[in-house]
Amino acid sequence: MIKTLILKKMHSRFLVLVCRKKLLLVAVAFLVSIIWGFIYSSTTSGHDDTNKGVSVKDRKLENKYELLQKLAVNQKDVNEPLRYLFKPTAINLQTLHDLNRREKYFKDWNKILLDKEEKERIENFAIISRDEISRRKIADEMKVAADRQAKYEGQLKKMGIPVIVGLGPTNRHKPPEQVLVHFDLKGAPMKVSYILKMLSMIKTLGATGIILEYEDTFPYSDTLSGITAKNAYSKKNIIEILQTAYALNLKVIPLVQTFGHLEFVLKLKEFQHLREVQEAPQSICPSLNSSFTFIEELLTQVINLHTLNQQQQRILMNRNDRENNDDNDRDIPEMTHIHIGCDEVYQLGTCNRCRERVHDTLFLDHVYNVAAFVKKKWPKLNVIIWDDQLRGMTTETLRASGIGRMVEPMIWAYTEDIYKFISSLIWDKYSQVFKTAWVAGAFKGAFGETLLIPQGRRHLENTLRWLAIIQGEGTRFQEGICGIVLTGWSRYDHFAVLCELFPASIPSLALCLHTAALGYFEIDSKSNSIIPSLTCPDAKGDRYLWLDLQKDPNLNAFSRCIFPGSSVFRYINRLSSITQETREFIDSIKYSRGWLSDYNIRHNYTSSSRVLELLEDQPRLLASLLNLARSIAEAMEEMYDHFTIGEYIEQRVYPLVNELKSLEKVGESLRMRKVFPVRPLPYLEKFIKELGITQRTPN
Repeated sequence: MIKTLILKKMHSRFLVLVCRKKLLLVAVAFLVSIIWGFIYSSTTSGHDDTNKGVSVKDRKLENKYELLQKLAVNQKDVNEPLRYLFKPTAINLQTLHDLNRREKYFKDWNKILLDKEEKERIENFAIISRDEISRRKIADEMKVAADRQAKYEGQLKKMGIPVIVGLGPTNRHKPPEQVLVHFDLKGAPMKVSYILKMLSMIKTLGATGIILEYEDTFPYSDTLSGITAKNAYSKKNIIEILQTAYALNLKVIPLVQTFGHLEFVLKLKEFQHLREVQEAPQSICPSLNSSFTFIEELLTQVINLHTLNQQQQRILMNRNDRENNDDNDRDIPEMTHIHIGCDEVYQLGTCNRCRERVHDTLFLDHVYNVAAFVKKKWPKLNVIIWDDQLRGMTTETLRASGIGRMVEPMIWAYTEDIYKFISSLIWDKYSQVFKTAWVAGAFKGAFGETLLIPQGRRHLENTLRWLAIIQGEGTRFQEGICGIVLTGWSRYDHFAVLCELFPASIPSLALCLHTAALGYFEIDSKSNSIIPSLTCPDAKGDRYLWLDLQKDPNLNAFSRCIFPGSSVFRYINRLSSITQETREFIDSIKYSRGWLSDYNIRHNYTSSSRVLELLEDQPRLLASLLNLARSIAEAMEEMYDHFTIGEYIEQRVYPLVNELKSLEKVGESLRMRKVFPVRPLPYLEKFIKELGITQRTPN
């Protein structure tokens, strides 16, 4: 019984186990059938042409089938890989080989076969790329240019040079066609040998020509011989300058004043009657016939000497027949321009004869007559005038005068804010009257009558501003702007003292000239011509600025260079420094301290010990000035005669030396006194009475 129960129980457990296994098998079989059904439906649904909702993946496969059929791969072969997936036992070795070969087809064509939509998209993209290739190239170039310009402007700021919009290495505008350097020979006539060196130097810096302003240093003859200075040039000197200039392919334009700035003539007794105002020998009276006769002779002598042919040159230079065969002998090319001045005519319309005429008409008639004389006698010459007297005139007045057909205006301004003096309205007016124009900045002689060294930063900015104006305003004129002139005044007028000497201004000239010729300032010391032209040492490296106008506005860094006149530049830089120190010393003693003032000196009333203390630096400053004066005079002998050297030393050194010696003498006198009176000291009663101050009796 018990055994039977045990067997039944074991049998029931076995049945349960069997049932459980059957259920598991059924579940597995069911799951496998579902998966097989899903895969089978996925592979067969792609062949149903009636199915409008086929996927992108199905369409890709369909395209592959079509292409494979073209390649002689039949439909059965294509379906075989999916069939073999669930019937591996039916595959023999040949079948496996075919399967691998066909799977390779799929892998290769998957890389290169695309559906129609993708093909169209790629084709459209290719068409756009071809159309936009030039635009993208320009865009890339603009980005590179913008990056380069940004880097360039950053470097300019570090160097203390103003950033001007439109100027830089990416600038597409051409630089001025003509870049001329002005030689003002009336202030301090340089030796011919030095001028020839300067011509060679400015040529390397980009100059295309020069303007020669002689004033009384021209070798006038006949009725004008009396106005020639004692240290004037000879005709041989001028021919030598002209021959050298033309050998260097430099244009030469003489400047002859014909209205204002005729002090060198009108100061003389024999020409006194030509003055507009007898008290001021500055402007000539345009209403006198004798004035025009004088101007005709003045222009004739200057122009004739500048237009000599080769045979006339030889006769003038006293060359023999052997020298006449010299192959290096050259003709002076035909002169193209003459500058007749006509600026700053301050006394215009003042005399009784001129007062009855309209001011503007009086000026324009005189300029027209002078220009007409030149064109009649030298038809190929173009006439230039300074523009300042024209700025206030109306367009109608200028047109009515006919001046636009006779002259070319040279528009000048030496400040940084050029539009302050020459507004857009003036440019518009000039462009309606004149076909072309010139512009003029300065490299020296513009920011102070008694300066020793040019303010290099201001002159460079003036040049940069002019370049921007040429780009902006030049398009107004029918024939554009002819070029830019860098003026270098030696004195403000005939009676003024000397301002900056030419050798002391060469670094300023080099910066301005190279910039004007290039159209922008070149920041790389290795790329521009400034360093080699002035024979300067190479820059220390990229970490160091070769030019820093923030810390060195007077360009003292160029003291290391070796150019003609560099010793004068170095000595005058030292003179500038010691002049400032001496003036501060004198001002401190006389006006800031309380023991050597004019009051102390006048009353001989001070402290001896204080006087000794105050004059402690006087011997050192005096010795420095005297030694420096000797060095400057010696260095100037290379480029100036003894008249100019003597004038410069008297104007620049002697006043300081004289004041220091006076202080020394006064100090010795004050220290001699040992006893002093009781206060109050007597005051200047005469001066007090002149002021109308009444004396009151004390209570």
